[in-house]
Amino acid sequence: MEPMTFFEQLAGDGRRIALDCDVTVGTWPPRADVASDPVAVTGILARGRIDNALVTNAQAAWYDEAGGHDELAGWAAEFGWLRCNAVNLRDVIGIGERLDRWMVDGVRAIRLPSTMQGVAPGSPGYRLLVREAARRGLLMLAEGDFASAQAPFRGLGAKVIFLDAGYYEMSDFLVVAADEPRFVASTRRMLGPDSIEIICESVGSSHLAFGSGSPLQDLEPTVWRLLDARIPPGDFDAVAGGTLTRLLED
Repeated sequence: MEPMTFFEQLAGDGRRIALDCDVTVGTWPPRADVASDPVAVTGILARGRIDNALVTNAQAAWYDEAGGHDELAGWAAEFGWLRCNAVNLRDVIGIGERLDRWMVDGVRAIRLPSTMQGVAPGSPGYRLLVREAARRGLLMLAEGDFASAQAPFRGLGAKVIFLDAGYYEMSDFLVVAADEPRFVASTRRMLGPDSIEIICESVGSSHLAFGSGSPLQDLEPTVWRLLDARIPPGDFDAVAGGTLTRLLED
């Protein structure tokens, strides 16, 4: 008998992941080989038993903020996704007005694609955006290594998910999270031994949110690491969607 594949094993696990914080849909110019259209991404989420996602538009993240957001609004209406508008970090003039328009339209999260756009988190425009978004209570998804990405958000009461916080930065994350109750790490790179367990025990499951990085990152290790984590059911529910839901609704 052939051994079961990961997704065959997953089908026998009754638990589901309610919400994924890190999904990007649409054409990626440097990665034409990636199936990133809405139908393909829907299939990826279904394979991982992920019920819904906070979704960013690739076009908006790369080069066309307004056009990408219009495209995302249509897809969100069709597939039931939650919208996360990407910001053109190269042009933050009038960013307060843009944020206000998005909020009136129902957007409660923004993505700061500093890595994709080659904009340093310490730049003046980036810091202005962070201040304006924090003042409005928007959830921010921040790219980049944690040590450099976290500084502009400190002391603002900001709601932030650090998408690239990794296992080898966990000590720094724990130090900062102890003073920042709404700083959250995505699970996408927290794949090392006991990483999820240590964060839940040290600062609480409110500092972790499931993120797959789909479709650019393989879904299997991220889903498997959460399902394999030795954490109480309440912590699992928080990481698998509760933390993100709270941040969006707070």
